[in-house]
Amino acid sequence: MHTMDQLVFAQRFPFTDAARRIVAEQNLSLERLPEEVVQRAEQLVRQAVSGKAEPLRLQNTDLLLQEILAFPVAKIILSFTKDARLFERFSAMAADNAFSFLNMQKSRQEATVALAKDLRVGFDFAEENGFFVRVPLQEFLQVRFGDPLLKLVNQRVSRGRVFLDLNNFCRFLREKSFKVVLGSLPVPTAGLPAGLQATAKRLQQELIASEKKYFDFAIKGKADANSFPPCMASLYSQLIAGQKLPHMARVYLTYFLNRIGMPKQQILELFKKSPDFKERIASYQINKIVAQNYTPASCDKMRAQGYCPNADCNVRNPLSFYRRELKKKKQPESAAK
Repeated sequence: MHTMDQLVFAQRFPFTDAARRIVAEQNLSLERLPEEVVQRAEQLVRQAVSGKAEPLRLQNTDLLLQEILAFPVAKIILSFTKDARLFERFSAMAADNAFSFLNMQKSRQEATVALAKDLRVGFDFAEENGFFVRVPLQEFLQVRFGDPLLKLVNQRVSRGRVFLDLNNFCRFLREKSFKVVLGSLPVPTAGLPAGLQATAKRLQQELIASEKKYFDFAIKGKADANSFPPCMASLYSQLIAGQKLPHMARVYLTYFLNRIGMPKQQILELFKKSPDFKERIASYQINKIVAQNYTPASCDKMRAQGYCPNADCNVRNPLSFYRRELKKKKQPESAAK
């Protein structure tokens, strides 16, 4: 029997060893998963896709256990989609929730230390005023730097250790959590029970339909949005939905949009949907790309950067896919004549 504190910790940080032990002790088979666990797992995936997750503060043993069990089931459902972009969104949701929970704690220092120890973060307590811990530089550099406050240039570094106050240590643990969850995806999906497969397939179709809703954004001029390859369709729909794209994703998308004939002013209007849009910088970059008329990044580059959601396009460049789809659409018209 687990204590309430143990269950609360596992529910708030479901990617930890503590949570995995609780899941293992339930000895549940995928064929006999409680319906409420599967439903909650579906909801977690939907929240990850929408980016609208609310951390739940629970104190009921049954509900806590349901949440703990739903997390690995959500990973199974998510893995069925084979969509690396969704893996990142799910990982970011788990990490952001963990960060929120750390900041909610009355005993914030204790919770932070407990999470760091579970994640096997190498640290010791700092003896200097204003700092909470010291983290080895090599370990500090292993996480992504999605948070500008964590950039190394903003930290105090001495003798191979990075000094962090409590706030930045929590931020570091958010990035560490992201890495842990993303590194655990995808999980094997071979041999899934028929019921869970059906759930995963249904949810996958819902996600595709949801993306299409964002994708149905009117494009003026020569561009045909419905002929975009999966990689560009994915980046494009994310941007329309107001999501922040990594720098190289923006560059690759601009290469593509320019080469298919989208006017640079329209490309600029599209990027205004980004939450970190800066018109001067965006205009400069778009003008440079248009002037140089760069060829879109190859499929190999798109895969290497993690922007390829579908490796079955049978082309070497996204532009080839686009031209192929346009040609298919013209063939019926020619035949009719």
